[in-house]
Amino acid sequence: MLRRLLLPLAGIGLSLLTTACGGSTQATEPQTAADATKKPTTDPNLGRDKENPVPRCGPADSYAFISEYTCKDGSQPLGGEPLKGARARSGNVGANHTGHIIDRYVVKCPEGPVEVYVDMYGCEAQERKLEQMTESDNPFGPPGNALPRERLLAIATVFKKMSQAPLSEVSRDQLGNAVEWASASPDIEVTLCPWFRDYIDGPNPKSRSGVATILLGFTILGVAAHQIENPKADAMSGQVEGLRTAIGVYRQLRDKADFTPVPILEKLDKTESGGNLADWFAKNANCGP
Repeated sequence: MLRRLLLPLAGIGLSLLTTACGGSTQATEPQTAADATKKPTTDPNLGRDKENPVPRCGPADSYAFISEYTCKDGSQPLGGEPLKGARARSGNVGANHTGHIIDRYVVKCPEGPVEVYVDMYGCEAQERKLEQMTESDNPFGPPGNALPRERLLAIATVFKKMSQAPLSEVSRDQLGNAVEWASASPDIEVTLCPWFRDYIDGPNPKSRSGVATILLGFTILGVAAHQIENPKADAMSGQVEGLRTAIGVYRQLRDKADFTPVPILEKLDKTESGGNLADWFAKNANCGP
Protein backbone atom coordinates (compact mmCIF):
# COMPACT_ATOMS: atom_id res chain seq x y z
CA MET A 1 0.00 0.00 0.00
CA LEU A 2 2.74 2.47 0.87
CA ARG A 3 4.50 1.90 -2.44
CA ARG A 4 1.37 2.76 -4.44
CA LEU A 5 0.87 6.02 -2.54
CA LEU A 6 4.39 7.32 -2.96
CA LEU A 7 5.04 10.24 -5.29
CA PRO A 8 7.54 9.64 -8.12
CA LEU A 9 10.37 12.13 -8.48
CA ALA A 10 12.12 11.33 -11.72
CA GLY A 11 13.53 14.37 -13.45
CA ILE A 12 13.21 16.72 -10.49
CA GLY A 13 16.98 17.26 -10.41
CA LEU A 14 16.75 19.49 -13.45
CA SER A 15 14.55 21.96 -11.55
CA LEU A 16 16.62 22.10 -8.38
CA LEU A 17 19.38 24.37 -9.65
CA THR A 18 17.93 27.43 -7.97
CA THR A 19 19.28 30.67 -6.60
CA ALA A 20 17.49 30.22 -3.27
CA CYS A 21 20.61 28.67 -1.81
CA GLY A 22 22.99 30.90 -3.71
CA GLY A 23 23.64 28.04 -6.11
CA SER A 24 24.60 28.11 -9.73
CA THR A 25 22.24 27.81 -12.66
CA GLN A 26 22.68 25.30 -15.42
CA ALA A 27 21.48 25.68 -18.99
CA THR A 28 19.41 22.77 -20.24
CA GLU A 29 17.99 21.99 -23.64
CA PRO A 30 14.31 22.96 -23.99
CA GLN A 31 11.97 20.12 -23.13
CA THR A 32 9.21 20.56 -25.67
CA ALA A 33 6.98 18.17 -27.53
CA ALA A 34 8.36 19.60 -30.76
CA ASP A 35 11.42 17.38 -30.27
CA ALA A 36 9.39 14.20 -30.00
CA THR A 37 6.40 12.68 -31.72
CA LYS A 38 3.23 14.08 -30.14
CA LYS A 39 1.30 10.86 -30.61
CA PRO A 40 2.71 7.33 -30.79
CA THR A 41 2.90 5.56 -34.10
CA THR A 42 0.40 2.89 -35.07
CA ASP A 43 2.80 0.24 -33.80
CA PRO A 44 0.61 -1.65 -31.26
CA ASN A 45 3.69 -2.62 -29.25
CA LEU A 46 4.88 0.96 -28.68
CA GLY A 47 4.85 1.70 -24.97
CA ARG A 48 3.99 -1.86 -23.98
CA ASP A 49 7.44 -2.86 -22.71
CA LYS A 50 10.80 -1.26 -21.98
CA GLU A 51 12.27 -2.34 -25.32
CA ASN A 52 9.53 -0.45 -27.19
CA PRO A 53 8.93 2.70 -25.11
CA VAL A 54 7.09 5.81 -26.23
CA PRO A 55 9.75 8.43 -27.08
CA ARG A 56 9.32 11.71 -25.20
CA CYS A 57 11.49 14.75 -24.57
CA GLY A 58 12.25 15.14 -20.86
CA PRO A 59 10.12 14.62 -17.75
CA ALA A 60 7.65 17.46 -18.37
CA ASP A 61 6.84 16.18 -21.85
CA SER A 62 6.51 12.63 -20.47
CA TYR A 63 4.04 13.74 -17.79
CA ALA A 64 2.00 15.71 -20.32
CA PHE A 65 1.86 12.73 -22.69
CA ILE A 66 0.77 10.29 -19.99
CA SER A 67 -1.85 12.74 -18.70
CA GLU A 68 -3.53 12.55 -22.13
CA TYR A 69 -3.47 8.75 -22.33
CA THR A 70 -6.72 7.51 -23.88
CA CYS A 71 -8.22 4.22 -22.72
CA LYS A 72 -10.03 1.75 -24.98
CA ASP A 73 -13.40 3.33 -24.20
CA GLY A 74 -12.13 6.76 -25.21
CA SER A 75 -11.82 8.14 -21.68
CA GLN A 76 -8.78 9.99 -20.29
CA PRO A 77 -8.54 9.09 -16.57
CA LEU A 78 -5.85 11.70 -15.89
CA GLY A 79 -7.75 14.50 -17.54
CA GLY A 80 -4.78 16.00 -19.33
CA GLU A 81 -3.25 17.18 -16.03
CA PRO A 82 0.57 16.77 -16.08
CA LEU A 83 0.76 16.52 -12.27
CA LYS A 84 -1.48 13.46 -12.40
CA GLY A 85 0.74 12.16 -15.18
CA ALA A 86 3.75 12.52 -12.87
CA ARG A 87 1.96 10.66 -10.10
CA ALA A 88 1.17 7.80 -12.47
CA ARG A 89 4.89 6.98 -12.70
CA SER A 90 5.58 3.77 -10.76
CA GLY A 91 9.37 3.90 -11.17
CA ASN A 92 12.07 3.10 -13.69
CA VAL A 93 12.72 -0.38 -15.05
CA GLY A 94 16.38 0.08 -15.89
CA ALA A 95 18.05 0.50 -19.27
CA ASN A 96 16.86 -1.04 -22.51
CA HIS A 97 18.88 -1.82 -25.65
CA THR A 98 19.46 1.91 -26.29
CA GLY A 99 21.12 2.40 -22.90
CA HIS A 100 18.35 4.78 -21.82
CA ILE A 101 16.68 4.39 -18.42
CA ILE A 102 13.02 3.67 -19.14
CA ASP A 103 10.14 4.85 -16.93
CA ARG A 104 7.00 2.84 -16.27
CA TYR A 105 3.62 4.54 -15.77
CA VAL A 106 0.36 2.92 -14.72
CA VAL A 107 -2.91 4.45 -15.94
CA LYS A 108 -6.07 3.19 -14.27
CA CYS A 109 -8.44 2.63 -17.18
CA PRO A 110 -12.00 1.26 -16.87
CA GLU A 111 -10.79 -2.01 -18.41
CA GLY A 112 -8.05 -2.25 -15.78
CA PRO A 113 -4.59 -0.79 -15.04
CA VAL A 114 -2.53 -0.16 -18.18
CA GLU A 115 1.26 -0.04 -18.07
CA VAL A 116 2.91 2.48 -20.39
CA TYR A 117 6.69 2.54 -20.85
CA VAL A 118 8.26 5.89 -21.72
CA ASP A 119 11.74 6.94 -22.80
CA MET A 120 12.20 10.49 -21.50
CA TYR A 121 15.45 10.69 -23.49
CA GLY A 122 13.66 9.97 -26.77
CA CYS A 123 14.52 13.22 -28.55
CA GLU A 124 17.69 14.80 -29.89
CA ALA A 125 17.94 17.38 -27.13
CA GLN A 126 17.83 14.80 -24.34
CA GLU A 127 20.03 12.39 -26.28
CA ARG A 128 22.69 15.11 -26.57
CA LYS A 129 22.45 15.72 -22.85
CA LEU A 130 23.17 12.06 -22.18
CA GLU A 131 26.08 12.02 -24.63
CA GLN A 132 27.61 15.09 -23.00
CA MET A 133 27.27 13.72 -19.47
CA THR A 134 30.73 12.77 -18.20
CA GLU A 135 32.32 12.15 -14.84
CA SER A 136 33.45 15.78 -14.75
CA ASP A 137 29.89 17.01 -15.40
CA ASN A 138 28.44 14.93 -12.61
CA PRO A 139 30.88 13.60 -9.99
CA PHE A 140 28.38 10.89 -9.03
CA GLY A 141 28.66 9.40 -12.50
CA PRO A 142 26.34 9.49 -15.52
CA PRO A 143 22.74 9.13 -14.29
CA GLY A 144 21.31 5.66 -14.85
CA ASN A 145 24.49 3.62 -14.45
CA ALA A 146 24.59 0.78 -11.92
CA LEU A 147 27.49 1.12 -9.48
CA PRO A 148 29.36 -1.26 -7.17
CA ARG A 149 28.44 -1.31 -3.49
CA GLU A 150 31.64 0.46 -2.43
CA ARG A 151 30.95 3.39 -4.78
CA LEU A 152 27.35 3.64 -3.62
CA LEU A 153 28.43 3.86 0.02
CA ALA A 154 30.89 6.61 -0.88
CA ILE A 155 28.09 8.54 -2.58
CA ALA A 156 25.87 8.12 0.48
CA THR A 157 28.64 9.64 2.60
CA VAL A 158 28.90 12.61 0.22
CA PHE A 159 25.13 13.12 0.35
CA LYS A 160 25.23 13.24 4.15
CA LYS A 161 28.14 15.68 4.15
CA MET A 162 26.29 17.92 1.70
CA SER A 163 23.25 17.87 3.99
CA GLN A 164 25.41 18.79 6.97
CA ALA A 165 26.82 21.80 5.09
CA PRO A 166 24.06 22.98 2.71
CA LEU A 167 25.63 26.42 2.34
CA SER A 168 29.00 25.08 1.24
CA GLU A 169 30.20 25.61 -2.31
CA VAL A 170 30.07 21.88 -3.02
CA SER A 171 26.45 21.62 -1.86
CA ARG A 172 25.39 24.65 -3.85
CA ASP A 173 27.13 23.46 -7.00
CA GLN A 174 26.21 19.76 -6.82
CA LEU A 175 22.69 19.58 -5.40
CA GLY A 176 21.10 19.38 -8.84
CA ASN A 177 23.57 16.72 -10.02
CA ALA A 178 23.04 14.71 -6.84
CA VAL A 179 19.26 14.71 -7.15
CA GLU A 180 19.42 13.85 -10.85
CA TRP A 181 21.70 10.92 -10.05
CA ALA A 182 19.43 9.69 -7.23
CA SER A 183 16.34 9.96 -9.43
CA ALA A 184 17.84 7.87 -12.25
CA SER A 185 19.97 5.33 -10.35
CA PRO A 186 18.93 1.71 -10.98
CA ASP A 187 20.49 0.77 -7.62
CA ILE A 188 17.88 2.64 -5.57
CA GLU A 189 14.32 3.85 -6.08
CA VAL A 190 13.75 7.20 -4.43
CA THR A 191 10.11 8.16 -4.05
CA LEU A 192 8.46 10.51 -1.57
CA CYS A 193 5.07 10.46 0.08
CA PRO A 194 2.66 13.04 -1.44
CA TRP A 195 2.82 14.77 1.95
CA PHE A 196 6.14 16.33 0.97
CA ARG A 197 4.51 18.06 -1.99
CA ASP A 198 1.60 19.27 0.13
CA TYR A 199 3.72 20.61 2.98
CA ILE A 200 7.21 21.27 1.63
CA ASP A 201 7.18 21.98 -2.11
CA GLY A 202 4.29 21.60 -4.52
CA PRO A 203 1.60 23.60 -6.32
CA ASN A 204 0.30 25.03 -3.02
CA PRO A 205 2.54 23.88 -0.16
CA LYS A 206 1.47 24.63 3.38
CA SER A 207 5.03 25.63 4.29
CA ARG A 208 5.09 28.54 1.79
CA SER A 209 8.84 28.58 2.28
CA GLY A 210 11.25 30.39 -0.01
CA VAL A 211 13.64 27.49 0.38
CA ALA A 212 11.09 24.74 -0.27
CA THR A 213 12.71 23.38 -3.43
CA ILE A 214 16.09 23.23 -1.71
CA LEU A 215 14.57 21.33 1.22
CA LEU A 216 12.86 18.88 -1.13
CA GLY A 217 16.19 18.27 -2.87
CA PHE A 218 17.93 17.46 0.39
CA THR A 219 14.98 15.27 1.39
CA ILE A 220 15.72 13.18 -1.69
CA LEU A 221 19.39 12.94 -0.73
CA GLY A 222 18.43 11.86 2.78
CA VAL A 223 16.18 9.08 1.48
CA ALA A 224 18.82 7.99 -1.05
CA ALA A 225 21.61 7.80 1.53
CA HIS A 226 19.36 5.83 3.89
CA GLN A 227 18.44 3.36 1.15
CA ILE A 228 22.05 2.83 0.19
CA GLU A 229 23.23 2.28 3.75
CA ASN A 230 20.15 0.27 4.81
CA PRO A 231 18.99 -1.70 1.74
CA LYS A 232 16.66 -3.90 3.78
CA ALA A 233 15.01 -1.08 5.74
CA ASP A 234 11.29 -0.45 5.32
CA ALA A 235 10.10 2.39 3.11
CA MET A 236 8.66 4.47 5.96
CA SER A 237 12.00 4.70 7.75
CA GLY A 238 13.49 6.17 4.59
CA GLN A 239 10.75 8.80 4.43
CA VAL A 240 11.42 9.78 8.04
CA GLU A 241 15.15 10.00 7.40
CA GLY A 242 14.49 12.22 4.40
CA LEU A 243 12.36 14.55 6.50
CA ARG A 244 14.99 14.57 9.27
CA THR A 245 17.59 15.59 6.69
CA ALA A 246 15.36 18.41 5.43
CA ILE A 247 14.78 19.68 8.97
CA GLY A 248 18.53 19.76 9.62
CA VAL A 249 19.08 21.75 6.42
CA TYR A 250 16.23 24.11 7.36
CA ARG A 251 17.87 24.86 10.71
CA GLN A 252 21.09 25.88 9.02
CA LEU A 253 19.40 28.01 6.40
CA ARG A 254 17.34 29.73 9.07
CA ASP A 255 20.21 30.31 11.48
CA LYS A 256 23.06 31.05 9.08
CA ALA A 257 21.37 32.48 5.99
CA ASP A 258 18.72 34.64 7.68
CA PHE A 259 15.72 32.93 6.10
CA THR A 260 12.39 33.77 7.72
CA PRO A 261 11.19 31.01 10.09
CA VAL A 262 8.38 28.86 8.67
CA PRO A 263 5.66 27.78 11.19
CA ILE A 264 5.19 24.19 9.98
CA LEU A 265 8.94 23.65 9.78
CA GLU A 266 9.44 25.19 13.22
CA LYS A 267 6.94 22.69 14.58
CA LEU A 268 8.76 19.83 12.87
CA ASP A 269 12.07 21.14 14.21
CA LYS A 270 10.77 20.88 17.77
CA THR A 271 9.27 17.46 17.09
CA GLU A 272 12.57 16.14 15.72
CA SER A 273 14.55 17.66 18.59
CA GLY A 274 12.26 15.87 21.03
CA GLY A 275 12.91 12.52 19.34
CA ASN A 276 9.32 12.12 18.17
CA LEU A 277 9.65 12.61 14.42
CA ALA A 278 8.95 8.99 13.43
CA ASP A 279 5.76 8.87 15.51
CA TRP A 280 4.62 12.24 14.19
CA PHE A 281 5.25 11.22 10.60
CA ALA A 282 3.37 7.93 10.96
CA LYS A 283 0.33 9.76 12.32
CA ASN A 284 0.31 12.77 10.00
CA ALA A 285 1.98 12.03 6.66
CA ASN A 286 -0.81 9.97 5.03
CA CYS A 287 1.57 7.60 3.25
CA GLY A 288 -0.54 4.51 3.77
CA PRO A 289 -0.70 1.92 6.58
